[in-house]
Amino acid sequence: MDKKILILAKSIETLVTREMSDRGYLDRKPSVSYVSSVALNFPAIVSILSGLKGDELVRVIFVSFNLLNGDSDEVAMSRAKDIFMIDVKSIQGEEYNKMEDCDVCYGNGEIACEECSGEGEIECSDCNGSGNLNCEECGGEGEVDGEECHYCGGDGEVHCGDCGGSGQVHCDECYGNGEVRCEECDGEGEVESSTEVVDVEMSTILTQSHQFVEELDTLHDPNDDEIKEYTNFIEKYIDEILVIDVIDDTIEFDYEWGGDSSVRDKLEAVRTNFKNYKVTRNRFKGENEITALK
Repeated sequence: MDKKILILAKSIETLVTREMSDRGYLDRKPSVSYVSSVALNFPAIVSILSGLKGDELVRVIFVSFNLLNGDSDEVAMSRAKDIFMIDVKSIQGEEYNKMEDCDVCYGNGEIACEECSGEGEIECSDCNGSGNLNCEECGGEGEVDGEECHYCGGDGEVHCGDCGGSGQVHCDECYGNGEVRCEECDGEGEVESSTEVVDVEMSTILTQSHQFVEELDTLHDPNDDEIKEYTNFIEKYIDEILVIDVIDDTIEFDYEWGGDSSVRDKLEAVRTNFKNYKVTRNRFKGENEITALK
């Protein structure tokens, strides 16, 4: 089964690499949530993942994440051997910024290149779009010492070497694609809209990070129950965790697990080394706090 997991993980690695290349993100390291969202946008991948057991499914996602972040096959598999599940519960009235399509790129994440007006090509600066240059051999006269110039055949012009005679060259701004990344939404296609309030019944965090779990236990004072600086703690590990949210509202969090319901339901049924914590809202601080469930 380990061999099957590695093969599937490599397939997702290739898929995510292609997606990042298309978006111009190859200089970045993907988070595990980004890896999962890309994978679940492809029906063929969803179909395969749906046939796995819950713990195998989670391992495939995390092994892919490890490979994309530079681990060897052996290290990637080893790091994803233990998956920790942490259940948290929250009270009503959770606030978040609703996401909506970017009104600049209309949700595409890209806009027409201004340099080439979306054509992907611009006028050649060497020949000013004519496709030809004066023959250097005859100075554009077509003759040398009263005889037809053998270099230009008497035309006095030769094809421009820069554009091959077409008069157009690839646009350097968009690399010939005709589109560039939208700066308004940073290529995501979505921007934050109005603040919405929803009721989060349960959230589940999946991670392979032993350090995450150990630090969470360190932050938890058994005599106090409150987990100190929970928000900063989550932000520190945000790239290494996968969050599954169950809410009694039709509005979805922008980081909620998406994709095929058979995959999502299977993930929610996983119980591997899980620990229970409860998230509550501090009315005075205006932020979440996490406490241990006894």
